[in-house]
Amino acid sequence: MALGRHSDFNRLWFGQTISNFGDKISLLALPTLAVVFLDGGAFEVGVLGALRFLPFLLLAPVAGLVADRFSRRTIMIVADLGRFAALGSIPVAFAFDSVTMTHVYIAAALTGVLTTFFEVSYQSWLPQLIGTENLVEGNTKLQISRSVAEAVGAGAGGALIQVLGAARAITADAFTFLVSLVALLIIRHRDTRARVEETKASAKAEMKEGLKTLFGNPVLRGLFTANVVVNLGAAMGDALLIVYAYKVLDLSPGQVGAAFAVMSVFVIVGAVLSEQVTKVLTVGRTLVLTAVVLGVGYILVPTGGAVAGFVGLIVVQAVIGFVSPMFDIHVLSLVQGITPNEQMGRVSGAALSAVYGALSLGYFAGGALGEAFGLTAALAVAGAITIVGGLTLLGGPVAAIKEMPGGDATAEEGAEGAGPAEPVADDAKVGA
Repeated sequence: MALGRHSDFNRLWFGQTISNFGDKISLLALPTLAVVFLDGGAFEVGVLGALRFLPFLLLAPVAGLVADRFSRRTIMIVADLGRFAALGSIPVAFAFDSVTMTHVYIAAALTGVLTTFFEVSYQSWLPQLIGTENLVEGNTKLQISRSVAEAVGAGAGGALIQVLGAARAITADAFTFLVSLVALLIIRHRDTRARVEETKASAKAEMKEGLKTLFGNPVLRGLFTANVVVNLGAAMGDALLIVYAYKVLDLSPGQVGAAFAVMSVFVIVGAVLSEQVTKVLTVGRTLVLTAVVLGVGYILVPTGGAVAGFVGLIVVQAVIGFVSPMFDIHVLSLVQGITPNEQMGRVSGAALSAVYGALSLGYFAGGALGEAFGLTAALAVAGAITIVGGLTLLGGPVAAIKEMPGGDATAEEGAEGAGPAEPVADDAKVGA
């Protein structure tokens, strides 16, 4: 593994791994605090859930502009410090018996806003930190950390809440941001981009430049379109899966938890094997195939449930889990590999805003379709939309891409005009 001895990346990876586990604690602890201690209900929990998505939807383009104008590492450090303070204020207020729902809303909103700035800066900084030739390995390792946190973090968070209480459990999440902050502080790599003082362009002009790159480059445009459509369909499917498990299959919470745990395990397996799969299929074919298989998985949920019940659901969940990270890892790595570094923040910000918008719309549309036409029909629609998202790649140069940037080729003749990847500075691997 090329990044095995890259000390700066390993520091970033360690900090993000710890932070990912902390996120799962708050994901459960904040609603628990709202319901159990503050007498909240479905509306309050819904608001807390919305605060996870809205900052990305509304502020990601602004975060991208900021990430292209200022030091991305500094933005990440400030975001970690702010998130520590925002979440840390809740257990302090709880200790003085003064925590309120308004306080929880404000802390959650600030955390969501700062997470938006952190994520855009982090995705923009990674290509410069490790080089385009290492992006698949880097994104794979970071995806594995997220997947392990998804599989283990919620259970560990539940146990922690049981032992310490929701408010004190949030303290643990707050301190994970300090771990991330320290990891960033000891990274030796520094941005090599031109500083904002050297540019005369207005914010509006720079935003337009980022959008022109995103939609003017045929590879980026194709990836953007496919990613938005696939995420729309997948969000619809995810919103329906748990309802189908309870309402149609009549499974217990323990069985549903087991099915989703199996999916989480296969997410890790898919992430680990993602690079090997592209060596057999090529990058472009992998992207098309994983999106199509993901869509077929949602369509087959009712069939698997009808034929084998609980076991059928597990099999379908395993397939969905296996292909999902492959699509995500290679879309992100391609975007990072071919986007000019000085525009990476704006391109990522615009893309993340649209993707989170698609997720929000997908969860809502999935529930609405399920109520109106039944779960089986709604799952079929969700799967069809996901498949269409993958098939859109066949109409452009993405399907012809053989290797990631940093290899001998990025695409065959169909990708002509996509533009070269931005070269990485010689000192981008300081500390390797």
